[in-house]
Amino acid sequence: MALKVQSYIKNLIPFIKYSIVGVLGTAVDIGSLFVFVDYFGLGVILGSSLSFILAVVNNFILNKIWTFENKSKNYRKLFIKFLIVSLVGLILTLLSMQILVFGFGIWYILAKAMTSIIVMAWNFLANKFWTFKIRDFNKFLLNNFDYDLSIILPCYNEEKRIKSTFLIIDKYIQDNNLNAEIIFVNDGSSDNTQGLIEEFCENGNNYSYIQLSFNQGKGYAVKEGVLNSRGKYVLFTDSDNSTPISELQKLMKTLIEEDLDICIGSRYLDNKTVKIKQPFYRIAISRIGNFLISFLLIDGIKDTQCGFKLLKSNVAKEIFEMQKVKRFGFDMEILIIAKHYGFKIKEVPVSWINSSDSRFRLVKDSLITLKDLLYVKLNLITGRYNKY
Repeated sequence: MALKVQSYIKNLIPFIKYSIVGVLGTAVDIGSLFVFVDYFGLGVILGSSLSFILAVVNNFILNKIWTFENKSKNYRKLFIKFLIVSLVGLILTLLSMQILVFGFGIWYILAKAMTSIIVMAWNFLANKFWTFKIRDFNKFLLNNFDYDLSIILPCYNEEKRIKSTFLIIDKYIQDNNLNAEIIFVNDGSSDNTQGLIEEFCENGNNYSYIQLSFNQGKGYAVKEGVLNSRGKYVLFTDSDNSTPISELQKLMKTLIEEDLDICIGSRYLDNKTVKIKQPFYRIAISRIGNFLISFLLIDGIKDTQCGFKLLKSNVAKEIFEMQKVKRFGFDMEILIIAKHYGFKIKEVPVSWINSSDSRFRLVKDSLITLKDLLYVKLNLITGRYNKY
């Protein structure tokens, strides 16, 4: 009972602080309006606008530092969000007054009091859960895991290839006696991919699937799989088995021995590991893309796009929760986020076999990836990946 009371008080304190700041803000608003109109001779409309801005600035600073104790230095982004919340609150005030006074005939003073309660609740909740929301980086820290490894397999119209890939991975798990789960993520396939996945999952207690109602992109599919994984380590790989699952041993050994957070497969560290190469035009596009990624975003990684990556569970979930890109550009985005937060990353050369049935569309997907690259760069500049 005592703990519940303490928790209630703890949750109530920010609202009390917010209410105090609101009273001070009202005093600033009314006081500055009086000064602007009576001492500086400004018009009521201009004076009201200036006093409103002063009150918003006052409330923003006090709520940031005192109420929500937000330590972010990205003042511009936070203030814009705070201003949007305040403007929505102003619109709610005008609409509520209109409805209560003229629609229901309520006395305007009572209507104003009722409106103030509604608007204060809106402002508090919007600022707490949006403007000054602090990213919790401890919620994914676990000591007990259901599995040692989670393998994420994104699938889109893979009925021709998914069975052979599954059988290879399943045999690898059995031969090495791994405590592992496979999570299939069906990204809105229109063929019999889902039927095959359901057959696999019926025959294995450690195998499950996520079915997306429509195609949203490989990045979105992998994100869904990662966030629903229950393993100590998370591997995502391609459903065409371009990088054999046996290469996991290299990544796992390196990650554990060197105490890394992320270990990624690379096609460019050792050309001898590429068994069947891509067509020259795809190699050229890939190299140009990696050059742009290195130049604009993340230096020191030769191959950001290889679809064979191993991560610690808490690191994977922290990063993928912040992921915005839904399609091919997600690989570079998660590595950029990881670099941004100082996670330890290393590339390891892996065997790789180009699939003749690749879904990559040279022009269209290259342009989409370039757009994603610029989008990620903009997110970095504007602080969308910041903790606070």
